[in-house]
Amino acid sequence: MKIQFNHLLPVALMLLLGGMTIWLQYAIESPPQPEPAKHRHDPDAIGEKVTISRLDQRGIAQYHLSAERMLHYPDNDSIELVAPRFLKKDASAELTVTANKGVIYQENKEARFYDNVELVRRPLIVGDLPSQDTLRIRTQYMQVFLERGVARTDRAVSIVNGPSTLSGTGMEYQRETGRLSLLSGVKGSFHVQKN
Repeated sequence: MKIQFNHLLPVALMLLLGGMTIWLQYAIESPPQPEPAKHRHDPDAIGEKVTISRLDQRGIAQYHLSAERMLHYPDNDSIELVAPRFLKKDASAELTVTANKGVIYQENKEARFYDNVELVRRPLIVGDLPSQDTLRIRTQYMQVFLERGVARTDRAVSIVNGPSTLSGTGMEYQRETGRLSLLSGVKGSFHVQKN
């Protein structure tokens, strides 16, 4: 049998043209674009030794939040904190929360503190009024609603108020009313001052 090249030439040209078309399509196609930053969890702003102050309408500071390092993430509008310190003063007391780490959510309305968390409420001396004892709350995690003045945890907590001590699991503290609730496993000792 004799192969006729004049019949194979159109087939070979079509195969060559098809192969070049596929190659050309891949050659001119743009390389895959990296995922937009909005869908990735990368910081868009980093600050060292930063302090944020929230002011009311009269320009009076409601609270101060400082940290050794702050990282803002645009995908969920959160701020990650290293060694945060939250400070709020009112007419009767100074409230401080410190921790190793923290995260702020919901347009600075909620903060979560992690590892070696300590909330300290120091009464301010007003005139000749007797001073209350300093309240210290220690835990490994605390959620704080900054504007509402509420702090809560679902972890083990130890509380010292002057000579009195409490411990338990789960807690909610309302700054405005001074109400402190422990949720379970409560143990403590109270010392009453004699007049």
